[in-house]
Amino acid sequence: MARRRGGDSDAYTFDLEPEGPEADDPAGGGTGAPANDSADGPAGDPAATGRSGRPWRSSRRVRARGSTRVVAARGGQSSTLLIDLDPDPDLDADAEPPFDDGPDGAGGDGPRDGGLRVAARRVHDVLRGRRLVAVVVVAALALTALVVDTVGDRGRLEALRAAPGGVLDLVDQPRELWRVGAEGDLPGGLAGVLDGVVAVQHRDRLLGIDPADGERRWSARLPDAASGCGPGMDLWSRSFQMASADQIVCVSATGGSGGDADPDVEADTRERSTVTVVDADGTVLASRTVMASHTMLFPGPDGGLVVVRWVGEARTDEPGRDGAERGLERLSVEELMAGDGGPVIEDGYDLQVRLEDAATGEERWSRTVPFDGTVDPSLCVRWSDDGAVSGVELRGGVQTLVRQDLLWVAGCGIDAWLTGDGDRLDRTDDPTTFEGFAVWPLGSGGFVAQEEADPAAAGQDGREPVARLLGPDGERRHALDGSYLVPMSGDGGGQDVQLLRRDDAVVAVDADGEDLWSRDLEAAAFAARTSQVAVVVDEDRAVHGLDLATGEELWSREDLLDGIETAYSRGFSPEVVDAAFTDGRAAVLVVAGGPQADQVHWLAVDVTTGEDLWTERTDGQEWGVHLAVDGHLLRWTPTEIVGLG
Repeated sequence: MARRRGGDSDAYTFDLEPEGPEADDPAGGGTGAPANDSADGPAGDPAATGRSGRPWRSSRRVRARGSTRVVAARGGQSSTLLIDLDPDPDLDADAEPPFDDGPDGAGGDGPRDGGLRVAARRVHDVLRGRRLVAVVVVAALALTALVVDTVGDRGRLEALRAAPGGVLDLVDQPRELWRVGAEGDLPGGLAGVLDGVVAVQHRDRLLGIDPADGERRWSARLPDAASGCGPGMDLWSRSFQMASADQIVCVSATGGSGGDADPDVEADTRERSTVTVVDADGTVLASRTVMASHTMLFPGPDGGLVVVRWVGEARTDEPGRDGAERGLERLSVEELMAGDGGPVIEDGYDLQVRLEDAATGEERWSRTVPFDGTVDPSLCVRWSDDGAVSGVELRGGVQTLVRQDLLWVAGCGIDAWLTGDGDRLDRTDDPTTFEGFAVWPLGSGGFVAQEEADPAAAGQDGREPVARLLGPDGERRHALDGSYLVPMSGDGGGQDVQLLRRDDAVVAVDADGEDLWSRDLEAAAFAARTSQVAVVVDEDRAVHGLDLATGEELWSREDLLDGIETAYSRGFSPEVVDAAFTDGRAAVLVVAGGPQADQVHWLAVDVTTGEDLWTERTDGQEWGVHLAVDGHLLRWTPTEIVGLG
């Protein structure tokens, strides 16, 4: 059906040509009649007329659901019937189409008229919707399916970009695409991900690098080359995840406050620092002065600035080994570390932690973390600028870590995990972070607090590893009997299912902490979690693919790591797997090997079958980490960032 040229926009043309041996003779007995200049044909030529005396090529009027177009054969062609359809809204759609049988009103009962009636009825049926509606419905369903698939694919890609270790495409071995070097000896720091762009601190500038091609999208100047920017990269996480943020916060040292400083104010507040806030397009939203040392200011979650201050009173005199009273801060480091298992320092200073809006300085919340003498005493050691130990300091340096909507702070006698709203997640009877305690944010919301973060160390010292499922506000939801297996990579699916190591089995639990299934498997690392499959590495270096919903073993590869020399004789400690990535179809393990761990092995398998997809080995690379940023592979070292793809 084609639109009739020169006609109305709603008019269509059907070409109906007889098929078979009658194609050349509408009457079935010879060739078609010659072309006629007149509607009546040559006078006295009966061969050119039908039974009713009308020529075969005469004009007819056909009405088909509102169409009142002349139907006529085109001169000079074979017996082709042209039907122009022009919708007529005034015609009853259910009425039988009328036929004009000629000037004399006589009905045509020959084969020619029968063919016209059959053709007209077929056109009528189509226009009544018996076929047209079906076609429209099928087309609508196909269009709907296409839209749903497109939206679903877009959602899947967005989830993949945001997932730890999620890469858009792992069909081939990684190759270097671009390289951004750091000038001089200062390392370029990964500050965060802003709207798919990697924010890289390089000396006194913050650079926005597109991870797809390494192009610089923007540049923002910082007050000082030694600025610290964040939220930063989580080097403690087994996925080396870059924190996504709406803003990057940088803290720069700008010197002392001068002669007008109040001598009664603590030393850490007699210094000035500059806080700079950079937006996703590189715009400097704010730059303000804060009356505090840059050592007490840290980029926080959600565009926040963490401000810490030592508060309270501490008993600074303790009996020495000779029984004489002496100041704790005059203890030697050897004396500090030579404890008998009990706290060496029983009393110290508390730490006030305040989160404020980095751009405006408006306080969001403030908490005071009390001193805890059981915390690793090495945090009370003072270090000189050259890295040497120089003594004991009760109000020394503070460490922080931002892990999504999570904040960890540590110092002398201080070890606390807080939500982005300031709720405390650890308890007084928990082991310290340096003894294995950790808190992990869940993609489905809430947290897992793990008393023993290393599954390979489960059950050591006679202590059963116990985790607990926490709500977004830190409220305990459920006790988890086992050691939490942190997924090193994922495609954004299956986040309601968590895996635990319980004795010699791997156990899956749902979002409420209830057991789903269990399988005898000494799992040591959770390499990849897709929407349907969990890829797990056991302590004997075998890799397994498990159905995430049922625990059924889909495949097992005991040979995958054969020939790779590592520093571990037994026990596939999670640290052996330097990184893992997935695009939902392939699982890629990155393993350090060689006598000095100077070789990097890339092993890619199909997540559903375990079949080899590809392998790659690189030699002689300096220390660094591989990570996924917005769905792209990067390698970071202290001197450069390399894009892989």
